[in-house]
Order: sequence, then structure tokens, then C-alpha cells
Amino acid sequence: MYRLLIVDDEKDICENLKYLIDWERYGVDCIMTANTYESAIDIAVDFQPHMALVDISLNDGHWGYELVEHLRSVCRGTVICMISGYDDFSFVQRSMKAGAKDYLLKPIDVRELTEYLEHTIVNDLHGTLPQADVPSAEIDPVLCREYSQFSKITNKIILIVKSSYRSSLSLTSIAEIFHMSSKYIGRIFLRDTGLKFSEYLMVYRMLMARNLIVNTKEKISAIALSVGYSQINNFYVHFKSYFNVSPSSLRRYSSAVGPDAPEEEEP
Repeated sequence: MYRLLIVDDEKDICENLKYLIDWERYGVDCIMTANTYESAIDIAVDFQPHMALVDISLNDGHWGYELVEHLRSVCRGTVICMISGYDDFSFVQRSMKAGAKDYLLKPIDVRELTEYLEHTIVNDLHGTLPQADVPSAEIDPVLCREYSQFSKITNKIILIVKSSYRSSLSLTSIAEIFHMSSKYIGRIFLRDTGLKFSEYLMVYRMLMARNLIVNTKEKISAIALSVGYSQINNFYVHFKSYFNVSPSSLRRYSSAVGPDAPEEEEP
């Protein structure tokens, strides 16, 4: 429904912002990134984003507020928010004069980013926010589909994952609970979800880990153990592969846990 453009000369920051909040929950179903002034313009002309997050310093001879002026001329309906490591009122003034609607300081606070998104959707794009009274338990967080769409066996498997993902879990152990063949229930699960059981379990663990990394001060190594990874290296590999950003990098650019969150070296 909504398109978002993220512009920052650091690729890691672009990737971090893509996963910092649940954009899809708010209808942002397409996100593009750019690392230079020129590439941002090239993308924006065809992409025509509804919203843009633009870094104040692009390190290619241009400032973010210069890009804002250009974007306003080629994408008149785009609502632009500046992101910056500079707590300097002069930058705020220049950004607002160029046409930016908001100014967020790095590291980006999850709550502030969410407030900007909600305000933009309601006041600038005249959209609606997701209903808070819709039970999230009705929608599977991995598949983004209603549980009513799955067979009873698949729903039972998902329920076991949700309650036991922290422990060693396999399709064979679940099959023993059902007194069925692991191949049989594996085929049903794949048919219903489009994922192998091991893939689903991995993604669910990744989502749980991301939530803990962003919203707690727990050590990442402890988080890995808490979501079922006894081999820490495997956790880092899976996390980086799935989110395209490392656990510590995601935490570094999220200020929700505060500046005193523990720093850890990655394998």
C-alpha cells in the first residue's frame, strides 16, 4: 500500500531501519534504499515513495536537505523525515525549510520512528492505523496468515513451536507426540505453509530474537541461548542471513534499550 525510501550513505543503517519496526503492519509493503544523492534521485523518480527517511550527511558532496529539495520537485507527495547524528538546530531549520516534516536523531528510537510513521499515515497520507483491538494471536507472525487457513495438525505444530521454541525441537519429536510419521506431518506442514518445519522454526526464533535485541539489554549471546541456539555461531549466521544485518549492528542503531546496552564482539 505504501512505499518507503531510505537514504543513508551507510548501507548497514539502511538495512537496520528496514527491520527496526514492523513496517508491513502499517501497510508499508515496499522499501527501497539508496546510499548516494544521485542514486536516491534515480530511484525516487520511478519509485515515487509515499515516505522517505533521509540522512542529513551523505558524504558525497551533498547534504540531506539538498536532497529533500530535489525530492520535493520530483516526488511532490512524498513525506520526508530527516535522520541525523547532529543535534544541531541549524540543521533542523535547514531541513524544515527544504520541506522535511520531521527530524529524528541517531541512534533512531523505535518509539519516535513509530510515532512519525503513525502521524504521517493519518495526517499526511489520510490512511488508517492497524486496529489495536484485533487479536494478534489470530495471525501467524511468520506466515502473516490467519490460523484458520491451516489444518488442525499444522496449527498444533505451530502451537508447539510457540511454546517450546526455546528448547531442542524437531519434527521427529513432535511426530512422537502425535503418534504419526514425521514424513507425513512434515508434508502436511509444507503443504499448508509453504515452508519446511525447520525453516519455520528458524524464522520464528529469529523474530523472537529480534524483539529481544531491540527491546531489552540482554546480552546477545544470552538471547541466542534463550531462543533455542546452543551454538552461538549458528545463531549469528542465521540472523545475518535472514535480516541481512548482524544482531549487534541492529542493536547499535536502536536506542530503545538505552546507551548502556552491552557491547559484544561477533564471531
